[in-house]
Amino acid sequence: MTIDRAVRIYVSGVAIAAVAVLVVTRALPAVSVDAWGIGIFLLVGCLLELSRTTSKSGGVTGSLVFVFHLAVGLVLGAFWGAVTAAIAKLISQLYERNDGLKLAFNVSERAVSVGLTFIVYYFLRGQHPPPFLLPNVGTQITLGAAALQIGAFLGAALTYFSINSALVSTVVALATGRPVFKTWRSNTVWVLGYDLSASLIALGVVWFYVRTTGGPVSRLAFLALCVPIIGARHVYNKLSTLKDLFAELDSAYEQLELNVREQLQMMVKAIEARDPYTSGHSRRVCGLSRAIATDLGLTPEQVEEIENAALLHDVGKIHAEFAPLLQKEGKLTEEEWAVMKTHSTKSAELVSLFSRFQGYVVSCVRHHHERWDGRGYPDGVAGEAIPLGARIITIADTIDAMTTNRPYRGALPLEVVLSELNRGKNTQFDETLVDLTINSVTVRRLISDPTLIPEYIPSPKIRDRMTEARERANPKLQKFGAFRRAANDQA
Repeated sequence: MTIDRAVRIYVSGVAIAAVAVLVVTRALPAVSVDAWGIGIFLLVGCLLELSRTTSKSGGVTGSLVFVFHLAVGLVLGAFWGAVTAAIAKLISQLYERNDGLKLAFNVSERAVSVGLTFIVYYFLRGQHPPPFLLPNVGTQITLGAAALQIGAFLGAALTYFSINSALVSTVVALATGRPVFKTWRSNTVWVLGYDLSASLIALGVVWFYVRTTGGPVSRLAFLALCVPIIGARHVYNKLSTLKDLFAELDSAYEQLELNVREQLQMMVKAIEARDPYTSGHSRRVCGLSRAIATDLGLTPEQVEEIENAALLHDVGKIHAEFAPLLQKEGKLTEEEWAVMKTHSTKSAELVSLFSRFQGYVVSCVRHHHERWDGRGYPDGVAGEAIPLGARIITIADTIDAMTTNRPYRGALPLEVVLSELNRGKNTQFDETLVDLTINSVTVRRLISDPTLIPEYIPSPKIRDRMTEARERANPKLQKFGAFRRAANDQA
């Protein structure tokens, strides 16, 4: 089925639903109709329809016209609320000269949303208008009765936003070929709380309306209410603009991340081209580190930082002095080994040139050859003073070294690798991490068959703003987060 046909079928279904909703609302108990009320709500509704805002991300429009939809429904009931909303939408669509399909959907959607909203309001025992808003009556209403009416209104408002957002997001998704839920989340979640809060303005509109219906002059005073409502509409517009700006920044950030990773991939391949026996080493260490960090229960953001450090842990070997050492088939002399030991600091220096990686990633790269007992290099730090990411990379680096064919020996089997890891507990390695690695089904499978380790560059992720909250809630992540923040402060 083509996209165009799917949209037409969907719009036809919404139009049929609109007729059905109007029939049902007409059958509800009659509410006193006031021609002036319908006219004034229709006028203000048209003004707000014509001043709606547009979201660049999904093409969905929005405004504060829903305040008047809710208000007219509270005053005149489900049927006239739906009719008024539909007519206001029709007028705005004709003014904008939209095509027939778009006009039919927008008008039908508005009738369905408002009509179903006040059907729900009726079954929640809501009254038109709520008695606590009436002059000379509101003071006689008990707090409990007023609370029930407010609850019925909020339930109806939630129904409005749910139905409206579902109908609009679905048609946008069908027209663009995007997933429905992703489209709904992109255009609704960010502003849902604001919409629910703004819906309470409808109660204020009704309160003011019932006090300005005594004569021509007082009725005209109701139009004065449009001024603050239009002002609030500008706040809504600013929120929409800000949201679109964040989306553009996120997109630019992701593209920058991809560009950086492509450059890093070229650097890593250039280094490994010097030593055919370690080809793919950094990317395999990256994959093993990811498996261990994931099994440890770290967040995606923390896993990403460790992936980056693992990928870059040997990048310092691109310096010319390491070329003959990497190509040498025999064992290194003491002088050569002293030079080789400087690769971790040189790697950290290179990685620190990328502002994105300064702090925790640089620390993990610098300390990936430290030992739990403090006999490692370059700084001889020990225990938990070694960054968690560096401790993970140390184990992954050792596993890859043992499972790779070398000139002086072949790849070691799983049993030998696990035995060597056990022997290094509390001396070379963090005992907790060794136990987790040995008991990990994923890591065991990767050790048995290193070809299963994905050789990839980690995909960019936008940092989750809830990371700090998750660290506070999970004691296992607190030390990781504290070290990362300390490293960032020192950078």
